[in-house]
Amino acid sequence: MGTRLSEIDYLRAMACLSVVIVHITAGYLFLETTGELTRLILLFLNRALVYVVPAFLFISGLVLTYNYQNKTLNYFTFISKRIKNIIIPYFFWTVVFYVIFVQQRVYEFSLPFFLEKLFLGDLVYHLYFVVLIIQFYLLFGVFKGLFQKYNPFILLVTMFIFNVLFMKYIYFPYVDRFFMQYLCFFALGCYVASNYQQIKMKIYSYRYILAVVYLVMSALLAQQFYANVILQKTGDPFRANLLWLLFSLVAILFYFSVALVIARSDFAKLKNFLRQVSDSSYYIYLGHPLMLMVAQKVITYHLVPSTTLNFLLTLVFVLGTVLPAAFLYQTGKQKRL
Repeated sequence: MGTRLSEIDYLRAMACLSVVIVHITAGYLFLETTGELTRLILLFLNRALVYVVPAFLFISGLVLTYNYQNKTLNYFTFISKRIKNIIIPYFFWTVVFYVIFVQQRVYEFSLPFFLEKLFLGDLVYHLYFVVLIIQFYLLFGVFKGLFQKYNPFILLVTMFIFNVLFMKYIYFPYVDRFFMQYLCFFALGCYVASNYQQIKMKIYSYRYILAVVYLVMSALLAQQFYANVILQKTGDPFRANLLWLLFSLVAILFYFSVALVIARSDFAKLKNFLRQVSDSSYYIYLGHPLMLMVAQKVITYHLVPSTTLNFLLTLVFVLGTVLPAAFLYQTGKQKRL
C-alpha cells in the first residue's frame, strides 16, 4: 500500500460533498417558485462546485502516479482490484436504480436496454463518471510510462493542447464520458505527483491568488450558464467548454490549497470527519441520488413552500442519511478485511 497523503483525503472529501450539493441545487434552478435572488445564489453555488469530476480524475492520476513511481505495474492485479472496488459496486447500484425505475414504470424491463445503460453509464445522471474513470484505469500504464520517460511539464502542456483541440473539433454522442474530453485533469495529477513535495508547496504559496481567481471564474461560469441555459441565449459551445476546463483547473488547485491548509491546522475533528468522507466517498457518490429521490418525495413544496428552507432541509436529509450509511458500510467492510 502506498503512503497515505492526508491532504488528498481532504480534497477527495470536499469533492464528494460538493457533488452532492451540485445535484441538490440543480433541482431548484428552473423552478418557477424559486425567487430570483435565491436562484442566483443557488446558481453561483452550483457552478462554483462543478469542478468535481475533474477533481476526482486529478486525484486518481496523482495517487496512482505517486504510489507507482517506484513500483512495477502488475496489470492483472491492478485491473482485478478495480473490478472488485469500482465495477462491482457500480453494477450493484445500476441494478438498484433500474429495479426502482421499472417498479415506477419509468422503464419496461429489458435486458438489452439494461446492458446498454450499464455500458454507457447513463441510467442515472451521475453514473457516467464510472465509465470515464475505467478508461483512465485501462490507460494508466501508458500514462505511467510517459511521465517516467519524458519531461512531466511538457507532457502536461501537450495533453492540455490535445484536450482543447479535441473539445474544439471532435463531437459525437456520449463525448462527455470519453477520456479525451478530460485528458488534462488526469495528466495534471500525474504531473503533480512527479515532483509532489515541491509542487504542493508552490500551490500552497499561491493559495490567496487561487482563491480570488476561483471566485472570479465561478462568477463567469454562473453568468454564462444563466445566459445560455436559463435565458436560452445562443452561445458558442466551445467557448463554454473551454471556460469550464480552465475553471476546473483553477478550482482543483484552489481546493488542493484548501486541503493543504486543513492538513496544517489543528482541527482534529474536522480532519477525522473529512477522512471518513474520503474513505466512503465512492459509496456516497453512488448512493446519494437515491436519497435525493426520497427527499423529493418527502420534502414537498406543499409541505415546505420556501425554496431556501426546502433546499436546506433536503441537504440535511440527504447528507444525514447517506453519510452515516456509507460510514457504517465502510467500517464493516474494513472489519471484514
